[in-house]
Amino acid sequence: MTFLLRPFRAQTWRELAYLLLGGVVAVVAFGLLLAGVIATAVLLITLIGVAVFVALAVVARGVGWLERRRAALVLGTPIEGVYRRPSRPGFVALLKAKAADLQTWKDLAWMAIVTVIGFGFAVAAVVVWAVTGWALTYWTYWWVLPEGARADVGPNQQLDTWGWAALVAGGGLVLLFVVPWICAALAQGQAQLARIVLGPTDRQRLQGRVEELSRTRAAAADAQAAELRRIERDLHDGAQARLVAMTMDLGLAQEKLESDPGAARELVGQAQAEARTAIVELRQLVAGIYPAVLADRGLDAALSGLAASSAVPVTLEVELPERVPPAVEVAAYFVVAETLANIAKHSAATRATVRIEVQDSTLVVEVSDDGRGGADTSAGTGLRGLADRVAALDGRLRVASPEGGPTLVRAEIPCAS
Repeated sequence: MTFLLRPFRAQTWRELAYLLLGGVVAVVAFGLLLAGVIATAVLLITLIGVAVFVALAVVARGVGWLERRRAALVLGTPIEGVYRRPSRPGFVALLKAKAADLQTWKDLAWMAIVTVIGFGFAVAAVVVWAVTGWALTYWTYWWVLPEGARADVGPNQQLDTWGWAALVAGGGLVLLFVVPWICAALAQGQAQLARIVLGPTDRQRLQGRVEELSRTRAAAADAQAAELRRIERDLHDGAQARLVAMTMDLGLAQEKLESDPGAARELVGQAQAEARTAIVELRQLVAGIYPAVLADRGLDAALSGLAASSAVPVTLEVELPERVPPAVEVAAYFVVAETLANIAKHSAATRATVRIEVQDSTLVVEVSDDGRGGADTSAGTGLRGLADRVAALDGRLRVASPEGGPTLVRAEIPCAS
């Protein structure tokens, strides 16, 4: 049954599309590769040749990106790619990264390979399907052709009788069920070869993982340093200044205690007011570092407090079967806190929604609003800092915020014990 239904399955046409697109990619890749190699070889004695090589590597990366996603037509999912990042800004660092990156050379190798097999397999697919179509349809119009234009089907034999027409049609019917399997074999072979050439090795995966961890840890360290500077600034400008003022008031009150008791009482009252304000500021500062309610009662209660104090009405949906690790709770809390603060300041939204749940050992945090959109992680430090905080826990933060809204901030944080 599978054999009979194969021509009518969607997979058959995806494989055919993969082969035909391979022909287009082959032609483009051949032109780019030929021009790039010639230009690099001719200009290699100058810095221009080096720049051309970098440009060729960038083009190869683009072709590799396209080819890994084209393979999803056959394999079901795109092929993974792991690239090295420059260790620092600058053209020299970029050149070193490109030259030492195994994935770049694999992309260049695939450009050379696909110019041959991509074009060849595309031509083969076109030919077998064209022959199939010809055989299936020729019998419908053979009799209207002049005698000299009728097809030869054998030595001194022309397709000029219904018997021959039926024979050709039968051959076309057989091809209709055989050709999809031929194209499937070609497509699978090309896609599997692409997986071998373009896919990362275990060493590449390990190296990419190490680089990613180094980057996220450095970003987390920078975020922590920035947070320490903020705490120092808040203490210096807030609680510390008030405590100094309170000390001065108490000193003046002590001097006036005998000579002017009324003024001394007034100064003591001012000192008490300063002390109360300093206590409030210290509590707010501590809450910004690690909310006490988060440690005592968990994420649900802490987020309920955030939602209650938000300037924008918030709908809170929390589904947690059990408490997640403390570091994950803190990251989720600050994702919600920072996002709600941004919504109140910038979005002009009338309502926000916060959803928290665990999916496949991953804590998923979604904050959405009905505001005007336009949020960008690269435009400010708030969302970028959240992304670094989440990345330090091997998670990721995504922001979807088209102009005109709505905005959705989604954080995914692994929380397996």
